[in-house]
Amino acid sequence: MSDHLPTKRRERLLTLLRTRGSIRVSDIASELGVSQPTVRRDLSVLTQRGLISREHGGATPVAPGPASSRHSSGDPHWVVGMVVPSLHYYFPAVARGAKAAADSAGARLILRGSEYDPMADREQIGGLVARSEVQGLIVAPELRRPTSPELLHWLDALPIPVVLVERQPAPDQFVEQLQWVASDHVRGGAAAVEHLHAQGHRWIGLFGTDNVTGTQVAVGWRDALRRHGLDPDRQLVGRMGMFHRDSRQSAAADVVERVRNGTLTALIVQPDPDALALAQRCGEAGIRIPEDLAIVAYDDEIASMGEPSLTAVRPAKTHVGRLAMKVLLTRLRQGADAPPQQLLVRPQLRVRQSSIGRAADVPHLPLLAKP
Repeated sequence: MSDHLPTKRRERLLTLLRTRGSIRVSDIASELGVSQPTVRRDLSVLTQRGLISREHGGATPVAPGPASSRHSSGDPHWVVGMVVPSLHYYFPAVARGAKAAADSAGARLILRGSEYDPMADREQIGGLVARSEVQGLIVAPELRRPTSPELLHWLDALPIPVVLVERQPAPDQFVEQLQWVASDHVRGGAAAVEHLHAQGHRWIGLFGTDNVTGTQVAVGWRDALRRHGLDPDRQLVGRMGMFHRDSRQSAAADVVERVRNGTLTALIVQPDPDALALAQRCGEAGIRIPEDLAIVAYDDEIASMGEPSLTAVRPAKTHVGRLAMKVLLTRLRQGADAPPQQLLVRPQLRVRQSSIGRAADVPHLPLLAKP
């Protein structure tokens, strides 16, 4: 806890400086209930990071650039840094949402990509923090490495507010100031199962990725099957291997075999390109969609373009980005006294042709063994 108290105090100092324009050590020490040497140490740290300028007996904010002029609403023109793992897939929609919310508030967004590299995460985030104009961060770091707890601790201790987007700490990872906004992919995976189960399917397989989204979708898929008394371990689980021809052919062959022997009537596939490729290969093998095999894609970026159009679970990426920016701006306006927000956004199921048809007729069921 002691490591987090200075962080919260320094964030409060920054908020007071931005609100008042200047502070005196003696006044702030009394207001915060700490000693004057403690305030001086905090101001020294903030000065070293380029966030404030020291003056005799006090401090002032670093002189703002043109982007920090006053907005018509009376709010400052905040400058927000954003670091995402990909500038090509999934996260552009998240960034567009953040940009829209920033524009509405008169804020400026600086976007960076890290290519799923933990070292690049640190470099890009550190570079933004070092820029005196950046007053808050929205980041999506890699959190599945042995070094992830240390990275979270570092983010939690930064002198400016941080919001994780499409990321959240593990339940056993304590953070004090970090906030996050993320899609609830566990519920998204479960929603796909519930839809297929309602259509009469009991053999419901899953083809997904091993990224953050795919891992959470698999948890929701497994939990939903178990709620219906179905054994996940008897279902088909695999990957398409979007960029590997042999992997695609092998995966499609597994699907065709299971459909023909009656142990697969529905399949959830993440992401969309894999779902479309699989539907195409099934058609080439004489497997009809949805009469022989129902398909639900996960992502819904291009699922509607298939023939037939694919039912899909759609994460609200733009909305998640917009919410992340709003959460951060609220923190910037209200300071460290604002309670941290941790929000999950439920994806939406878009029902199309690929999952609506003849209810599955299965001679035997993949039931869980009774204890």
